[in-house]
Amino acid sequence: MHLITFLIIYPIFRIISILPFRLIYILSDFVYIIIYKLIKYRVKLVRSNLELAFPEYSSTKRLTIESDFYRHFCDIMLESIKSLGMTKKQILKRYEFKNQSIVYDLLKKNKSIVLLMGHYSNFEWTMSVGHYLDNVKGVGTYTPLTNKYFERLMQKVRKRHKGYLLSRYKVHDYIKSEEEKNNVNIYGFATDQSPKPTEKTYWRKFLNVNVPFFTGAERIANTYDYSIVFGLAKRVKRGYYTFNVFGTTKKTDHPYDITNQFVEFIEKQIREYPSEYLWTHNRFKYKDLYEKFN
Repeated sequence: MHLITFLIIYPIFRIISILPFRLIYILSDFVYIIIYKLIKYRVKLVRSNLELAFPEYSSTKRLTIESDFYRHFCDIMLESIKSLGMTKKQILKRYEFKNQSIVYDLLKKNKSIVLLMGHYSNFEWTMSVGHYLDNVKGVGTYTPLTNKYFERLMQKVRKRHKGYLLSRYKVHDYIKSEEEKNNVNIYGFATDQSPKPTEKTYWRKFLNVNVPFFTGAERIANTYDYSIVFGLAKRVKRGYYTFNVFGTTKKTDHPYDITNQFVEFIEKQIREYPSEYLWTHNRFKYKDLYEKFN
């Protein structure tokens, strides 16, 4: 069944990948009508997320954010498919790494770097950051796809743009191995994902809601004395983005100090431009378990 699905969808992806960007965005406008107005893909979830995150906003304002989000969502979905056929020149023209010097300065320590990001703006094209860096591998942690054919395709596309994927189930073994080889990498973590809570889970408020957080990236950085930076993509105009990194502030004795700084960092950006956050993600699904674990 997985192979049949792949054989049906892959040719469509290939066609989209060779379209000029002008047609990509005409298609995106059409897809917006299909998935938002007709199918109403996850509209109930998006609406609920926005109500939880912005209870102070009027329903009219939230609906505007909702509509703008779906337009953005369709754009980045098609931009991700388009990357199958993009050249290095094309992607660097549209995804500019603005302050590379911060990373280069940190790499002088001959230590790997942990990059914390959220599902904000065009987070998919972050894979192209490796084009800007010499002799350093950009490794993004992720949850593998169940369809092995699409999994191979995703790996292939990332490598084409100098991005490498690492299963979140193999992170510790991989980093230990790279340390033994004295390899210096940049490890990217999407820290705004929602882990299934346990007794040891760290909870804190995020957009007015108490939710669990992954803290593995912070622990890895502390274990290996890695520098930590926050990454943020910003939309300049349709189809064009900048990517910036920001150093963390001085650590305190709080065991989750870096995680707290990241949450404040990404939340500030979401509140400034809320339509660019990935509201189709069920970030608040464990909110009702907060009292059980605290």
